[in-house]
Amino acid sequence: MGRITELRLRDVRCFAGEQTANLGRITLLVGENSSGKSTFLGCYKALSTLANLVEFDESELFDGPPFYMGTFETIARLGCPSFSLGGRFDDHCHSNALFEFTQGKFGTPVEQRVRLAFTGSSDETQSLDIERLRTSDVLRFTASRFRFDLPRSAISYAQVSTWLSRYVRHGYLPYNGEPSFFSKRPDSAESASDAVAFGKFVSFLRSELPLPKGPSFAVDAPDPRLPPRSRMLSSLPTYLEFGHVSDLAREAEIREGLEKAGNQLGLWDAVSVKRVALSENYQVLVNTPNGWRNLVDVGYGVHSLLPLLDAILSQEHETVFLLQQPEVHVHPSAQARFAQLMAESNHSFLVETHSEHLTDRFRICIMDGTLRPQDFSILYFERSEDKKNSWIHTIGLDSQANLLDVPTSYRSFFLRETERLMGFPE
Repeated sequence: MGRITELRLRDVRCFAGEQTANLGRITLLVGENSSGKSTFLGCYKALSTLANLVEFDESELFDGPPFYMGTFETIARLGCPSFSLGGRFDDHCHSNALFEFTQGKFGTPVEQRVRLAFTGSSDETQSLDIERLRTSDVLRFTASRFRFDLPRSAISYAQVSTWLSRYVRHGYLPYNGEPSFFSKRPDSAESASDAVAFGKFVSFLRSELPLPKGPSFAVDAPDPRLPPRSRMLSSLPTYLEFGHVSDLAREAEIREGLEKAGNQLGLWDAVSVKRVALSENYQVLVNTPNGWRNLVDVGYGVHSLLPLLDAILSQEHETVFLLQQPEVHVHPSAQARFAQLMAESNHSFLVETHSEHLTDRFRICIMDGTLRPQDFSILYFERSEDKKNSWIHTIGLDSQANLLDVPTSYRSFFLRETERLMGFPE
């Protein structure tokens, strides 16, 4: 599957100007509260949806679970007329993309500009730039061999990317792609150059612009909210229904994986569901060193990691998981083992975390060869003194797991605490 290797944000919430982040297969997002980590995850999810160019719900692009970013006014930095998301990709039909948004009629973000870069048939980099002209209701398409203006009304959706994914991908072009229909359009004042540009525009969309046949980026963002705690449940939790599993063999594989993962993390030996006698209720049981126990009797660590591990183990294809503080309620030893599990997985992970134990175990995995340095990065979100701005620093590691390009503020809090423990004056 494809992967986003670089994410660029411009004028999104606390990020002033353009911020660039380099992403590994495993990337940790660290920094103080309200420094932009969850916003970054929401933008990653939105960019992966846009760049997939596969049918999606426009209403949930920025305001869907679990990242509810709201309207244009709550996404764009205060006072900015637009914001943008961009990125570079591996194993995708486009090498680079940019999506710029302005405020729509109903307060929703609407694409002002879309730019797609790709390798053409002659191995040269080509691009398509689609811009909504501010002075008229016109979309301007620009490529290396043509420029063509199209009335906005010729596209059925607010977002250009939705139109590309739902119409152009399936060969449905404006004016049916026919020059005769184009020449007969209402209120036309066609010139010879217009007809030539239309022909090049149609040829480009039909034969030169690459569009994915299916999703290139598989992204899963498990809801960080814990499932309800109850001794008896009227229906099975979704993470134990295995309704998403294709066959019994796959179900057995996931159950075995849950048992192995629970044992690896030191949380449980097995998981079982028991029907309560003479009722329609169920109990979720876990086998611990003290025997079988109801899920509500074994603490929040087991309760929080069980659905998360099921989500990871249930994905048959390589997936990018966006995780928000998975270490909450979990003992440091289990946090480290969970990091080990992620390092040994075939999936990719963006993890918002406040845990040094996750960071340390990933560094150990680099030292012992489980994880390559180029597959791991740390994004440090630094807040300004007035708390109004944030900057993203990409911290890499060498083969000995030494941190590279570390900002001076990265360890400042921990150093100050250590100095206070040692009795040095503040």
